[in-house]
Amino acid sequence: MDNSLLVGLTAQMTLRRNMEIISNNLANVSTSGFKRETPAFEELLVPVEAADASLREVSFVRDWGVVRDMSAGPMLQTGSQLDVSVQGEGFLVVRTEAGERFTRDGHLKLDAQGRIVTADGHPVLSDGGEVTVPPGESDLSIAADGTVSTKLGAIGKFRVVTVPSHTLRKEGFNLYTSDAPPSPATDARIVQGAIERSNVEPVVEMTKMIEVMRAYQSSTEILNATDDLIRKAMQRLGEVKV
Repeated sequence: MDNSLLVGLTAQMTLRRNMEIISNNLANVSTSGFKRETPAFEELLVPVEAADASLREVSFVRDWGVVRDMSAGPMLQTGSQLDVSVQGEGFLVVRTEAGERFTRDGHLKLDAQGRIVTADGHPVLSDGGEVTVPPGESDLSIAADGTVSTKLGAIGKFRVVTVPSHTLRKEGFNLYTSDAPPSPATDARIVQGAIERSNVEPVVEMTKMIEVMRAYQSSTEILNATDDLIRKAMQRLGEVKV
């Protein structure tokens, strides 16, 4: 019975982790460039001594990690000259205090210094560094290859790179980092006046949330039944007269 309690407890722990990931997906439905995540679990077989002193394997479930769906989200036309969408495999490169990071969030703006930055203030990098718009220039054009131009001419070209998806790690602010060196994204294309929406499908996530809740309730009922059985057994043993 102790084994059944342990198995039920590990199941509830993984279901709770599953619920956290689903909730995070739903919370980022409106986050530009957000990528849906799903938990990955694995079976863990542990040898346990049975009542007859023989060994048998008990199956536990273990939270192995997170799988990220890197498929493109739908494109939303905004008409803003500083909104860009990366079509195809590729990331914009931004500068943070911790170093260069990658993002597909193309909701950009100008900061007080005239630099093109992300919504969180991280400068978007070009082949030559930060992209700064000259004072007084308001008409920006961003070409498919990432070249940023004003009436005075080109002022920079966004770096668009590819990184092996299995090496990406999330760092918050819709940014990713990787230990693998980035490569130029030869097949990517920049679309001005549009942003990539999250690839999360709310109906699918809500359905999964209901399934997880039902599974958690079922495991709770099993644990309660097992606990009640142990309690009754102890009461009976306590009533045995010597």
